[in-house]
Amino acid sequence: MTPEPAFESLRQDAIEVLRHCSHPMGLEGSGRSNGYHQIWARDSMITLLGASGVDDSTIQAALLASLTTLQGHQSAAGAIPNHVDVATGEPNFRAYADGGLWYVIGSTILQPDFQAIERVLAWYQCQDVDATGLISIQEASDWEDLFCTRGKGLYVNCLYVIALRKATEIADRAGAAREAAVYRQRADAAQSAVNRILWYPGDGQMLRHIEHSFSTPGAHDSLARKRWIPQKRMLVEDRYYLPYVSFREAGEWFDSLGNLLAVLSGVADAEQSALILDFIDRYGLALHPIKAIFPPVEPGTPDWRDYYGTLNRPHQYHNGGIWPFIGGFYVAALVKAGRYDTAQTALMRLAELNRSSNFCECFHGETAEPTGFFEQAWSAGMYLYAAQCVAAKRVLLL
Repeated sequence: MTPEPAFESLRQDAIEVLRHCSHPMGLEGSGRSNGYHQIWARDSMITLLGASGVDDSTIQAALLASLTTLQGHQSAAGAIPNHVDVATGEPNFRAYADGGLWYVIGSTILQPDFQAIERVLAWYQCQDVDATGLISIQEASDWEDLFCTRGKGLYVNCLYVIALRKATEIADRAGAAREAAVYRQRADAAQSAVNRILWYPGDGQMLRHIEHSFSTPGAHDSLARKRWIPQKRMLVEDRYYLPYVSFREAGEWFDSLGNLLAVLSGVADAEQSALILDFIDRYGLALHPIKAIFPPVEPGTPDWRDYYGTLNRPHQYHNGGIWPFIGGFYVAALVKAGRYDTAQTALMRLAELNRSSNFCECFHGETAEPTGFFEQAWSAGMYLYAAQCVAAKRVLLL
């Protein structure tokens, strides 16, 4: 077990980081001068998972202000901005794909606004462009905002399921039975589609994953011509959720956050959850909880992009770097699966990583050297969340 004095000391350090991130407009991404000084939808709402239980008026005011700021810049179509700059007050919608879903989740926890949630989810329904039940995204538009994920992304669609289920609860509470039924049906449809299109069963076959992009089903077209089908080139015998599927192509690397959200959302059943957590163990992805992807994308491969520059070199940043906030979700997924001893060990590793770096943003995937900004809000918030889930022996809030 984590020694109580050491845990309490780190807990207080995490709370102090969140105080440093608190601003009248909301919770900034970083607490130091050389960091992210915007109110990010995903960062602030992910941080909220752990911070909402902290008895501190400054932090609670910042969390509520985040919701007000984000909702105040909701687009006419219903989209929530990626972030709002505290210096200029200007919203930014570039990496748009997941902020609205995190807004729905965070607002249902802290201060539900059913009309704003309805508008957000109406906008997301329009992103189900081919009526598969899944939302489609442009490249580099989710949390990995300098990376190749595109089309039907795993992470964003598992998040979609969580947001729809949270909205169902709020609609039920508001007496909106029709809306609750619609959100429940959409959540069920998305969960089924994630399993149908993105679950890879370790058989080397790729047709099922790209077939949604054909005009007619099957390995041959309507004129009986054989279609080109991609070959599985990595992790051929493993079973896990693919990171994305797009037009006649699919990502093959393991997306840690996406697979963990599959566990936490209930998209993955007990067997699939065990396979995912065993995969993480087998490849040593959580020796420092946890690498963003595995294996890293290498230059010359289909998912390499010149725009990665030096930031997304292999084992760095999105491309296989270690992210403490994802480590918090890893601990929660272990708790969800009933792996309490492993969850306690992972929490201790996460504590050590955060203690050694003052809640740094991210680390090199091989050397574990800090490579991001310090006093990162979601690193602190998700450490608090992980500790709360371990203490309760259940997943909270999601």
